[in-house]
Amino acid sequence: MVIDAPRPARARSAEEKNRRRDDILRAAERLWTTTAYADLSMNQVAREARLAKGTLYLYFDTKEELFLALLGEHLNAWITHTTEILRERQPRTPAQVSDALLHSSETLTPLRRLLVLLGTVLERNVRPELATEFRRDLDAQLGRVFEYMPYSPPTTLRMLRHLYAVAIGWQQFSESLSGMDPATGEPTRDAQWTFQSEFELALRSVVDHLAAQDTAEQNSSVQDTAGE
Repeated sequence: MVIDAPRPARARSAEEKNRRRDDILRAAERLWTTTAYADLSMNQVAREARLAKGTLYLYFDTKEELFLALLGEHLNAWITHTTEILRERQPRTPAQVSDALLHSSETLTPLRRLLVLLGTVLERNVRPELATEFRRDLDAQLGRVFEYMPYSPPTTLRMLRHLYAVAIGWQQFSESLSGMDPATGEPTRDAQWTFQSEFELALRSVVDHLAAQDTAEQNSSVQDTAGE
């Protein structure tokens, strides 16, 4: 029987280092589909990536730092995908905006599960400067979404915050129900309605309300300007 030996400890070029870092993230992601976060160790990740444990710590100081990086990847992918959808569709009505956001949020269970960890585990257990850097980078990335939304930046930000809150809220709730696959966190066919239909109901309600408020504020601003 052939046993895979650990890889060389040191990646020398920038390309090798980036590839090694990606290997670690992919190993953690594979393990996370079958192992609860609390039960997953850096030793397991090192074995899955075929690396010495010491090599793993050259890239990530803690498990929380590793998963924060994994969350950053998923968020950037979602923001890129959402920006592409908004640019292609150029939504103008609340219904069109909701359709675009719902479409970009399909099949995102891994991202939602990581977002559940963000406020409860990850940001509380990483270095403060790393958490600040993560938030700063996220704000910069979200600026790409603002460009293609038909509402003011403050209204768009409120919509995205509600999208975040609704997504993780319903993810947590759906995981507590029967009909969830414990290995993947995905709802079974009988439980699909629980997340999908209720998430859509909440998101459309939020977008409709905030869009109407944004329009009223813009109209009031125009009237105030005309009266000067």
